[in-house]
Amino acid sequence: MVRSVHAMEVPLSVLADPQVGPAPAHVAALRQIHLGMIDAVLAGGGIAPVAALAADQLDGTVAIVLPAADIAAAAPDSERLPALERYVAERLKGGPVKVPAGVVAEVQVRSGDEPLGAVLLLGREHGGAHEVLELAALAALTAVTLRDQRVSQRRAAAALFDELDRLAGPEVLARAQRLGADLSQGVSALVARPPAGHTDRVLATIAQELPGALAAARGDFVEALAPGSPARLVRRLKATMPAGISPHEVDPSRFATALKIAALALELDGGDELLGGSWRLLLGTGATNPAALAALVDSTVGPAPEQHDTLRAYFAHGANMNATAEAVFAHRHTIGNRLDRVRLLTGHDPQTPAGQAQLTLGLQALDVQRAAERLARRR
Repeated sequence: MVRSVHAMEVPLSVLADPQVGPAPAHVAALRQIHLGMIDAVLAGGGIAPVAALAADQLDGTVAIVLPAADIAAAAPDSERLPALERYVAERLKGGPVKVPAGVVAEVQVRSGDEPLGAVLLLGREHGGAHEVLELAALAALTAVTLRDQRVSQRRAAAALFDELDRLAGPEVLARAQRLGADLSQGVSALVARPPAGHTDRVLATIAQELPGALAAARGDFVEALAPGSPARLVRRLKATMPAGISPHEVDPSRFATALKIAALALELDGGDELLGGSWRLLLGTGATNPAALAALVDSTVGPAPEQHDTLRAYFAHGANMNATAEAVFAHRHTIGNRLDRVRLLTGHDPQTPAGQAQLTLGLQALDVQRAAERLARRR
């Protein structure tokens, strides 16, 4: 027999407020379950960890099916989830429907008077099932509410990011303020390219670790403007996905440029060196003036494309021809001939400090140019 319930026998105030008198043991246990579920939701996990926590307590499979919100999850056995989704969808329509085999308890999930779906227990009956399922239903409703709020804010942030190039600085700050972000002291931009299915997790991580940041998904990328430094988060993200940041930007009329710089840094896959020195200059040029960047490439390493690998190896080995020859499996005289060819084609002698400075800058500019080309193909 399926037991369907709609209200908890334990008052929610007892679960929510640990100061409400001494709690019986089972109420204290329910409070811990409730807090665990809410913590999982607030961490951005959605309803899946809620189902898993309930399943652990009830020693069965718990499915949370919310057709009205277009989300569903089951743990630990998700094979029957499609059949359960059909069952709950038919229940919402109000028609007669046969309870699937194995369902021993269910609880409705409602938002006010609007039914959203149900939480179901499959397996054997459990004495405390209805209370745990009610907690899962409450946590699921919280997850839906947070998701809707976050989706609305992310859409508004994406719309703002789309218009940054066309807005004056004060309007940028005003729009951000209306979204709950104070960017008046400047921002660092963050751009990441999550693996498929990980976008929401990255957005939730940004919301948790960079309070006050604006973040949105745009195409295959997650982009953010953060009033604090995202450097530590970017280092963590880069363990599993490409990510980049921009130097701190205080001028709101240049926040769009900051996002472009962060995207270029992502494509370059470098470290903190990209935030300063010649890299900072070249990334800014690549984001704002591609023609100037191309001119720099053409006036340095552009005329000698066949020697780029040799030049990189030569500079990487301290401008030492013997070390370079060993690294590229070539004779020392061959390296010397190639370097002389570079001098003839470019007008910059790679064996002099001045020539090395110009050619190194040209190789960096070439890397930024190629990063911009890759980025343009992805967008």
